[in-house]
Amino acid sequence: MDIDKSEWYRDDQIVKIYEALSIIRKESIYSKESDSVSAKVLQTYIRTIDPYGDYFSKKEYQAYQQLQDPDYAGVGLLLTRKRGSTDILCIPARESIIQAGISQYDRLISIDGKQVQGINLYILGNLIRGKIGTSVTLKLQKTSGKYYTVTLPRTKQHYRSIRHASVQNLPMLRIIHFNEETPEELSNALRRWPSDMPIIIDLRGNSGGDFDAAVKSAALLLSDGKLIAMIRSRSHINKFQSSTPDITNGQQVILLQDHYTASAAEVFIAALTQNGRAHSIGTRSYGKGVAQKFYVLSGGDALLLTYGKIITPNQKSYDQKGLVPDYPLSYLAHIMPTKRINKAKDINIPNDHSGREQKKQILSPKNSLPVPSDNPLLF
Repeated sequence: MDIDKSEWYRDDQIVKIYEALSIIRKESIYSKESDSVSAKVLQTYIRTIDPYGDYFSKKEYQAYQQLQDPDYAGVGLLLTRKRGSTDILCIPARESIIQAGISQYDRLISIDGKQVQGINLYILGNLIRGKIGTSVTLKLQKTSGKYYTVTLPRTKQHYRSIRHASVQNLPMLRIIHFNEETPEELSNALRRWPSDMPIIIDLRGNSGGDFDAAVKSAALLLSDGKLIAMIRSRSHINKFQSSTPDITNGQQVILLQDHYTASAAEVFIAALTQNGRAHSIGTRSYGKGVAQKFYVLSGGDALLLTYGKIITPNQKSYDQKGLVPDYPLSYLAHIMPTKRINKAKDINIPNDHSGREQKKQILSPKNSLPVPSDNPLLF
């Protein structure tokens, strides 16, 4: 991003900060020469005005870049921050993590004895990852308040964001998290899906991920030229549309959502439901409808800023509101008979009228579990 540095002295706020720092460094008996002053000021300011923003030191930003490789030696654990708090929450991404006793949204206390409070998630990721064959010890706290410790082996990881699942013998696809490989994984799964079966995609607990991946994934199920989403920034509006035919030829699609369905997962749901391509079932989603990106500074530090609001195909924002599903969770019974379904026609979705009668029950879902703030990161 091009910035005219010669104009800094014309900005009263910058001049005031420069003047104050100069006096502090010259006169205060507690003053210490440190490059961290600007970092602390910027970090405090960004975190005050932007609930999803942050300031990254050069070391932290390099750690972020190193963690982008989907092939790594780690444990298969997603970490996120709790909204309005510095607490780090865990989301199991592997069956081995669940077997080790870690549950969804358990709080991370320490890594190999190092307290995690106040430490950047990417730095924590580098503490969890390591050489193949070594192990890492985590101290955690259950939502009940109980503390416990687990030791996990570091193994070669390749994270797949989509899993095949079934409920009452009804097959479905579960998208755990959107990353750059999700569109290809979803495409492969859809092309193998039986043509006489409804496509059920479970996004419950999916707290988001890569925006572009969600857009490309939604495009797989939309006809050419459909509006998927828009991002409205301070200066312009970016539109994202499908550019290829629906690879399923209009096969029936049903989406499952809950209060932890957020961000990129909400983009995916809104694109399909508001284009009349899918029905949604569950509870009101979380409501994170803003986009972030990095701005790298000259010294290698970086700003993570919220730069735009996500607008859905119906020209509305769901930020802080969430997406209300077409039908409440009780309607799962309409698509889950006791016998195995053999044809799409066996799926009985209620008409709009009967669905709307139940919507009042889901407008204010109550849940005692903590709510994530950031998109989860896999380590």
